[in-house]
Amino acid sequence: MPKQKGIIKLKGTLNGVCYYPVKGMYIKRKATGPSRERIYNDPAFKTVKANTQEFGGASKLSKAIRTGILETTKQFQDPTMSSRLTGTCYNIIQEGSGIPGKREANLANNPKALIGFKFNKNLALDNIYTAKPIITNKKNRRIITLNIPESSKKNLKKIPKTATHFQLIAALSVVSGYKCRPNQKAYRPITPKHNALGTTQKTQPLLCKIEHKNLQITLETPVKTAVSKHASLVVWFGIQFIKQEGKQYYSLKNNKVMQCVTLL
Repeated sequence: MPKQKGIIKLKGTLNGVCYYPVKGMYIKRKATGPSRERIYNDPAFKTVKANTQEFGGASKLSKAIRTGILETTKQFQDPTMSSRLTGTCYNIIQEGSGIPGKREANLANNPKALIGFKFNKNLALDNIYTAKPIITNKKNRRIITLNIPESSKKNLKKIPKTATHFQLIAALSVVSGYKCRPNQKAYRPITPKHNALGTTQKTQPLLCKIEHKNLQITLETPVKTAVSKHASLVVWFGIQFIKQEGKQYYSLKNNKVMQCVTLL
């Protein structure tokens, strides 16, 4: 087995050569994993090919969810959010119709898998804010309304010491279903014009110490016509705390949370 020479010892794979330590010695050998061409053409890798294609579809579905509300996700997400969402989308694809490797990627196939998904895995909305929004839609799902009939200090479970106000946030992701057609090797959106779109709206800063009634957030989809039946609307809801200094408001990093509350 060839040994590595020189002062710098490598670990990993570089230019088709695998470097690794064995019993105190650093060894190198030619990497022997299957090529992409073999995976896609050798019948022995049929299952691997199917899983790879569906994971690629899950990545596209996850990206479509995030793209329309990218700035919002950046404010609330943890480092694992993207990979966790892709994993959830992969599970949703498993419920789709079709043969393995080409099953339909449609959020509507398993909405329960996405409802409750947290931008930050360590923060659950119910542990921070307990008032439940009533969600309605009209004009063929073009206008989504979140109503909170009553919100008081008792609904705020973990108020940061320096917080004077809180702010409610709602976001909407418009996501097309995806298909991998028989003559294609990759998933593509069924309705590209109704895909990877989104919007975010917030309430005004609200005092923590008083009761508020009939709070409302309205989300209007960027789609100018009726939303396609092949597209799903992912509704997100969250809260952040604010500190007022003079006439200025500053968002606090502590206990800001957002998660999926429904699919339409």
